[in-house]
Amino acid sequence: MPVVVKNLTHVYALGTPFEKKALDNISFTIEDGEFVGLIGHTGSGKSTLIQHINALMLPTDGKVIVNGIDTMEPKSGLEIRKSVGLVFQYPEYQLFEETIKKDVAYGPRNLGLKEDEIERRVAHALKTVGIDEDLFDHSPFDLSGGQKRRVAIAGVLAMQPKILILDEPSAGLDPQGRADMRKLIQNIKNEGATVIMVSHSMDDVSKMCDRIIVMNQGKIALDAAPAEVFKHSEFLDSIHLGVPAAAKLRERLNKNGFQISDNVYTLDDIKAAIIENLKRR
Repeated sequence: MPVVVKNLTHVYALGTPFEKKALDNISFTIEDGEFVGLIGHTGSGKSTLIQHINALMLPTDGKVIVNGIDTMEPKSGLEIRKSVGLVFQYPEYQLFEETIKKDVAYGPRNLGLKEDEIERRVAHALKTVGIDEDLFDHSPFDLSGGQKRRVAIAGVLAMQPKILILDEPSAGLDPQGRADMRKLIQNIKNEGATVIMVSHSMDDVSKMCDRIIVMNQGKIALDAAPAEVFKHSEFLDSIHLGVPAAAKLRERLNKNGFQISDNVYTLDDIKAAIIENLKRR
């Protein structure tokens, strides 16, 4: 099991007038190969939580164990960050090298890998994110916004993390860019990585995730499969999250005489349910 969180609490500015509890005694486990969506309103504790999994932050109380390593153990941070890749929101702002290939090679080179292994990792990572080989020696700053983001993700993938954390990977992208990003993330998942995705898009998490953890005021409010989470539409609305567009459509259809199960929350499933309802009529 790659991630075990036990009674995790984190308090900012502890012992000062500005003390704030960002995480409040939360516990969960993420198994190998899971694709987990992490959702919640701004200030709910999502960003604080993912930085604990990457060992960028340490608990005020409780434990975070990643691949068997307690983040509180001395010198554990570097070892954990070798196996946990964290892609921050708008990662393209972190590009800095003169060529795409050099930028993606930066992390593996700092690991002290041999040059042929670095070359192999760079080529594989860029292929995974869909960057053509004829662009490898181009400046990353000449790319489109979506391509820059894919190059930034390639830089993390080149480290070959067992766990990939994505913070709002579709933020700021147009509809085609969002679709391309969803496909890319699914390809990464298919290669066997454990994926944790922070998102405000209920449509994205409904289409992609095996499981959703809902954060609210530093606590875990819900932790279940998407179909179960999106049954709680009134609660999700109350914490300013809402439900996928398909789930809203389902509710409107049911108010107008259709009989569609609460387990239906994607457009493809809605389409099939409508056809089935019409056949029964």
